[in-house]
Amino acid sequence: SQETTDAVSPIQPSADQRGVDVSCLGASRCRADAGSLDGNSGSMAENVSTASSSSIVRQFSRELSEEETKEYFSVREGAVEKAAEQCSPVLMKHLDGELRGVWLLTEIDHWDTEKERLLFLTDYSLIVLKYDFITLKLLEYRRLHLKTFDVVQVGLLTYPNKSFMPPRNQEGVRCIWDQGSQLPVLKDWNPWCREIPWVTFTSHHLRATSMGSSHHDVGLFSRALVEAVTQLDASQAPPASLVRCTPCRVLYEPIVVCSYLGVAAAFHNTTQLGFFKARGKVSF
Repeated sequence: SQETTDAVSPIQPSADQRGVDVSCLGASRCRADAGSLDGNSGSMAENVSTASSSSIVRQFSRELSEEETKEYFSVREGAVEKAAEQCSPVLMKHLDGELRGVWLLTEIDHWDTEKERLLFLTDYSLIVLKYDFITLKLLEYRRLHLKTFDVVQVGLLTYPNKSFMPPRNQEGVRCIWDQGSQLPVLKDWNPWCREIPWVTFTSHHLRATSMGSSHHDVGLFSRALVEAVTQLDASQAPPASLVRCTPCRVLYEPIVVCSYLGVAAAFHNTTQLGFFKARGKVSF
């Protein structure tokens, strides 16, 4: 299978680095329950109708108070723009093409834990960055080649029928590669495993607050992502070693987060440990 991620590491300067245009900020364990990957995505009219109707769904299960909102370091004036500019050296013309947009969203991993992530969407890549808004440093990043995506799912985040988890009431988007292959038990039960053949995002917690903006919105991101994968010329896009016979399919359907009784994930998400916040006398 085609490896879609770079080795996770801090920025290494390159002769092919380029700056980021911050004006494009916000621009345009349960495979059986996730829906068949062999189904059709439906007509374009049906897709647009589904996407429009889902946009009225509440983005978050619990609203944040003004005081809670101020605890996020990413709400500082120009924080996201400065982060994007500082992380721009990861962009490489021959691998990524042109930058299409920058977002600050929430990533949901295979253990249902939420993490604050900066995203660069380019002509050929989706770059997921872990940026420390406290120390103002890029901690790690990974490059996902759009050419390797088999399916992009857009829809409401749901749990399996027998799950004890409360409804999320959130929209999301999931990118799947390697045909969403079944995870071995050791990987599935390893919360730190990085070799997961999909990635899932939803809106940032700040989206529903007075400090929210377009670059916190997963809806805008999903539309830009769908546009990028549908416009992608697989014959020209990197990596050259991968030859695609079929294009990436876009499915508008519920996205199943495979968690049945995620006590650890519930604690992690309730305390928002995946976000850079002020927490009393300490910040992490």
